[in-house]
Amino acid sequence: MSRHSKLFQTFSRMGPAWIIAADACGPATLASLSIAGATYGYQLFWVVLLSVLFGATAQHLAVKIGVIEGRGIITTTEQRLGPVWSWVLTLDAVLTTWLAALVLMNALVGVTGLVTGIRTPYWGFFFAALIALILIQGGYRWFELLCKGLIVLILGAFVGTLAFVELSWEGIAAGLVPNLPGGLDSALMMAAIMGGAVHITIIGMHTYNCNAKKWTRSDLKLAKLDNALSMGGAFGLYSILIFLVAAAVLFPNQVKVVTATDAALSLKPLLGSGAMAIFLLGLWGAAFSTLSPTVLAGVYFILDKLKWPLYDNNRDRRFIAVVIGSCLLVAFGPFLKGGFFLLLPLMLALGLCGTPLILAIILYLLNKEEIAGADRNSALLNLLGGLTLLVTVLLALRFVGSRLKLFT
Repeated sequence: MSRHSKLFQTFSRMGPAWIIAADACGPATLASLSIAGATYGYQLFWVVLLSVLFGATAQHLAVKIGVIEGRGIITTTEQRLGPVWSWVLTLDAVLTTWLAALVLMNALVGVTGLVTGIRTPYWGFFFAALIALILIQGGYRWFELLCKGLIVLILGAFVGTLAFVELSWEGIAAGLVPNLPGGLDSALMMAAIMGGAVHITIIGMHTYNCNAKKWTRSDLKLAKLDNALSMGGAFGLYSILIFLVAAAVLFPNQVKVVTATDAALSLKPLLGSGAMAIFLLGLWGAAFSTLSPTVLAGVYFILDKLKWPLYDNNRDRRFIAVVIGSCLLVAFGPFLKGGFFLLLPLMLALGLCGTPLILAIILYLLNKEEIAGADRNSALLNLLGGLTLLVTVLLALRFVGSRLKLFT
């Protein structure tokens, strides 16, 4: 086999981590980065970089346990730690995922109203029916590609905008030094930025994705490459570009980002009057392409706990019932109070609070010789995993403390 053939074969077998990266490159991450850059300039750049590193670390841990166990995280937890921990993790994962799906539906309907001029919460029932049909039939690949194309379009717009703005290299260098800006909003934004990459929904989902791909231990090297290119590369580029553009364009002009139209001003140096349309189209694509796998993640958690079929089960009545029930619940997302653009970071911050449990379980299991064997975590991976868990806990506690007004 030629070198080019081997390379093509390697790339053709990749995929699970790209699904996760696409989910992470959603409207909530875009909103959080835009608001953070506009509000604090480059000060939180260190959090953005850590979110990329820790996001890639968390997903690598997830794929390792998924491949080693050959099953999803809920069943793995039940078999290895008992039913109590399995129930706790299931409730944590399902409730956090449903919260994310409700807010994402709120955002999708909100952007749809801005694009079409038809502003009604009942868009949610239309999109819920469409998502249920997609998940049950397993089709609409062209529609998914359209959404991904819109994300690429907005990412390209951010790349182009960098050529028209003046970055402060001194500010960027200062932003590499960890700091904790005062006030309630900084705790929220730091937790939201980290929650976009380190979130129980995508960590749990990855254990199912790699099994759907039928990966085995022999694919762990491939999984590492898959993860490095998607979470470390694509998601990292997405996060850094959006944050830097917001910090360079919005912060100097003291633009307070409250709505999606405020955030769209970051693209004005490149696109002028077309900035609003491109930004909203990209935001719409990100919302729709993120909502479908988020709903599916919740479905997987429930099916796994009930020990019902997970894969190739589109005609299974139990699968269909859980999908329809989940989509019906999510349809009520647009009735949540508050502007959707500000709800998105709040959702990520709350999601971060539910994430330490799954990280701790995976780290524990991957250090058990009777489970991982020769694939036990290396000292470096344990260090990165431990730091991911520690920083996640600290940012979550700071966010909760700020909400309870324990400190400012």
